[in-house]
Amino acid sequence: MGRGILSLLRRTQDVEVIAVADVDLNALKTVQPYLPSNAIITTESRRVLTANPDILIEATATVLEAALLVSRALERKIHVVLMNSEVDQTFGRLLSKKAQDNGVILTSDAGDQHGVLVRTADHVRSMGFEIVVAGNNKGFLDRYANPESIREEAARRRLSLSQCTAYTDGTKLAIEMALVANALRLDLLQTGMVGPKVHSVEGALQALDLAHARELGGVVDYVLGAEPGGSVFVIGYSDDPEDQFYMDYYKMGKGPYYLFLRPYHLCHFETPSTIRTLVKYREPVLVQERRVLEVGCRAKVAIPAGTKLEGIGGHHVYGILEEPGKLPIGMIEDTLLLKSKKRDEAISWDDVEFADDDPRLSLWEEQSKLEKERRIE
Repeated sequence: MGRGILSLLRRTQDVEVIAVADVDLNALKTVQPYLPSNAIITTESRRVLTANPDILIEATATVLEAALLVSRALERKIHVVLMNSEVDQTFGRLLSKKAQDNGVILTSDAGDQHGVLVRTADHVRSMGFEIVVAGNNKGFLDRYANPESIREEAARRRLSLSQCTAYTDGTKLAIEMALVANALRLDLLQTGMVGPKVHSVEGALQALDLAHARELGGVVDYVLGAEPGGSVFVIGYSDDPEDQFYMDYYKMGKGPYYLFLRPYHLCHFETPSTIRTLVKYREPVLVQERRVLEVGCRAKVAIPAGTKLEGIGGHHVYGILEEPGKLPIGMIEDTLLLKSKKRDEAISWDDVEFADDDPRLSLWEEQSKLEKERRIE
């Protein structure tokens, strides 16, 4: 994504790239042709902030490292666009409060599924429809994928092994849909979502329990293997006779449930739109209002006690969307497993041990305090 953003921004007239950081020197060499000659190119992430940018775009897949960098940027009153859904979902609530306190904007990007879904849902609501489902279209799902099983696919798609694994095992899907739920205050029909396999996205109208979804105040879910690939969708509801007459006239069906399809999401191609909206209107695309849903952890394999756990996109765990209060998958990397786990068994806070000086714990405690204060209000 970072490479795509840089390739695109070099052709824009109103955005200048002044600094780029990556821990991988080869990655920096790859993107150097896309950069102005005076741009800072560094392996030290903090150094990009010394260039005093208007906006920081965080496009890694890290959690702690990204949280610390973004926090420093916000303290320096630099706007932040997150193409990093992992840190967005794990610490986004805390970071958005820090942005608010410093008078700047923190936002998810417009082009990934969660950004597109929130924008689509806002549009559907603006037309007077009730949001029943905010839906993703997942092409393929293998909960037990690991960095070895997806090696060829990762190389073909220019993805790191951990990224490709997280896409394949459903963790990234769960993270994105948690962001949507937390922004729009939506629920879910069941732990992990339903995810019916359908031929086309329109099949969601029959495959999901829409009446129950309405009772819950709207839900997030997904369909599997549907056409058109790469799409997202929102199911809206109206039983108003006037709405139903006009929607039928506009070839949207007789209702009362209507499917609004966005047949593509283009990730970095839509990042300039995020930047311009932020600068021109000082409005975010997506900000988590509160932690409505969580991405918890399940074991991919039988894991013995005493194992030092890998994080997102590894051999040990996959993420699943569930009620809050569970151990977030964004916190599990490098923890010590205290109790052996069977495949598909949940891993909770009590099942792992953190290092005494783990900085994630203080960040999590600070964020949890915000949630408690919000509930009291």
